[in-house]
Amino acid sequence: MTAAMAKPGRVFIVGVGGPSGSGKSTVVKRVASRLGGHAISMEVYSAESRHLSLKEREKQNYDLPAAIDVALLESQVGRYAAGEAIEAPIYDFAQHLRVKERSQHIASAPVLIVEGILALHFDQLRPHFDLAIYLEAPEEVCFHRRRVRDITERQRSVELIKWQWENTVMPAARQYLLPSKQYANLVLDATPELAVVENKLYAAIVGKRGVAAGSGRTGQGVL
Repeated sequence: MTAAMAKPGRVFIVGVGGPSGSGKSTVVKRVASRLGGHAISMEVYSAESRHLSLKEREKQNYDLPAAIDVALLESQVGRYAAGEAIEAPIYDFAQHLRVKERSQHIASAPVLIVEGILALHFDQLRPHFDLAIYLEAPEEVCFHRRRVRDITERQRSVELIKWQWENTVMPAARQYLLPSKQYANLVLDATPELAVVENKLYAAIVGKRGVAAGSGRTGQGVL
């Protein structure tokens, strides 16, 4: 499924990938709200790891493909594309665990944005996307944003943040994230203030929604 195949009246699904700290979660939530749609983060679909201790969970590499319950995510994206509401997992980032016996009800809406570091990596997910976007930003910008987020929102120590960045985030990015960029219809520069990135993302999605059936996949562009 490509942007050129989108039809009026159906759910328009966008995949947004890019490095940790590129601003994906923040701008995607804002854009989804502006479009009257919803956003889901791949992070809440982390594979179950209750058999591990907290210290062991802290050292897990959550940026690897195996860390995502892609079967559940793909199933829910498919149901949403068919017009159904879904019950998305709720994730405790301090404990690195899904919250048991609770979920987030996501009602059916005309737009769904799926965001995550590996949003464009999985063969199972890409066919659902009407538009695939990659947010790109320099390593130093991403690390600063991630550090601020992890301290203020996820109660993580500076030591753990630095350890994760050097030992899990960057190695996984080189192996899995960067190759996934080739699947993007559009690459957006996420270096500016997030309000600017938000407006670029909004304009890109609005520009592709409702496009009549055409000849095939759009080429990759950079903004």
